[in-house]
Amino acid sequence: MRASHIGWVFLIFVGTSIAWSILGATVSTRTEISLHQLRSQVGELWGQPLHQQAPAFTIQETVHYRDNKGKQQTRYVYHDVIPQSSDIKVKLNSDARRKGLLWYRTYAVEFDATYTVKHSHTEEPYLIAKFAFPVDDADYDDFAFSINDKDADSGSEGGYLKRSVRLPSGETATVKLRYKSRGLDTWTYSFGEGVRQVNNLDLVATTDFHDIDFPEGSVSPSTKQRTPEGWMLTWQSTSLRTGRYVGVDMPAQVNAGPMVARITYFAPIGLLFYVTVLVILGLMRGENLHPMHYFFVCGGFFAFHLLMAYTADHLELERTFLVCAIVSVLLVVSYLIRVIGPGFTLTIAAPAQLIYLVIFSYTFFFKGYTGLAITVASIVTLAILMHVTAKVDWETRFAASQQPSPPPEAPPPSPTPQPHPTLPDKPTSASG
Repeated sequence: MRASHIGWVFLIFVGTSIAWSILGATVSTRTEISLHQLRSQVGELWGQPLHQQAPAFTIQETVHYRDNKGKQQTRYVYHDVIPQSSDIKVKLNSDARRKGLLWYRTYAVEFDATYTVKHSHTEEPYLIAKFAFPVDDADYDDFAFSINDKDADSGSEGGYLKRSVRLPSGETATVKLRYKSRGLDTWTYSFGEGVRQVNNLDLVATTDFHDIDFPEGSVSPSTKQRTPEGWMLTWQSTSLRTGRYVGVDMPAQVNAGPMVARITYFAPIGLLFYVTVLVILGLMRGENLHPMHYFFVCGGFFAFHLLMAYTADHLELERTFLVCAIVSVLLVVSYLIRVIGPGFTLTIAAPAQLIYLVIFSYTFFFKGYTGLAITVASIVTLAILMHVTAKVDWETRFAASQQPSPPPEAPPPSPTPQPHPTLPDKPTSASG
């Protein structure tokens, strides 16, 4: 391979890298558009992240007194009450939905809570329980909000649903709250605004998925028990003061849009190693490719990401990856077999493509290990090339590759045709 050929190969590599950058930006733009346009549609169907706040409990006392003019007056005095216990059962079922290039972490929730309230106020006391729905634009099925198993006086106040019942001093009220709904991304439960006291908390959340995570700033569960379907998460405390909340994040699906964009942006690294291996080992074995050959090989690499960018909308990402890998490898390998033969192709080119295109790209499915995998592969590749080429006389190799090939032998001259001998004319007899 001539030095000028290496320069052309480098330009082809740069041009392919620019094409990858444009393709990656296109995929990212499509993903952003899909995120903004389709998220609102998913929210309309499945609601928003549900943040459930604990009901607020208040004792209303009716105080009778006489004013300065001796007239009988009545006023109400309100006292916040902390429940004696909170027994909460939550069931979370993941039901992720796909729209375009993105998965949305939708879920169904069943909420069932029982609170016990007791007080010591004596002036015609009423217990008022106020409950706020997590979000307004959601559906709540099988809803129940009762005190002592009765739907007491109902009404609304400041966005709260209110229940009230007469509760004499020293008696205990059992407040039950139940509903089924659907949400997106995260379910959380808070104990109220600011730092609140929580007595005898027993909150159990069961999931039908194993890939659990908790929102930043939330309280970690006291115990976690793995079940065949998922997890049973328990938060228990006797007396707790906290300004934090309890929550569970829905399992994250591998989103095709961001994944394809990341794989595309990192593609030049794999191509650089691939071309380097082919150039160096080709020089050693005297089996060099022309820059035009590298142009078509780079096109075969680019076909992997181009096909993935527009197939991921229609197939699952793992299946899309497999289809694109098979297409790209067949393109490059079948082409190089015709160009340089099966020997170099099957022993050098094909394994290198599997490593630097397929395996490099597949490491993106393992979150957090991509950089490590590429680093290890880079060091191993460098070590192999260093030891394989340690004894190579590069001056001789390059000089041999730059010597012009001998001109083809001229065909042997065709024999000169010999003239046929001319026979003398036959004598003619004279007429007598």
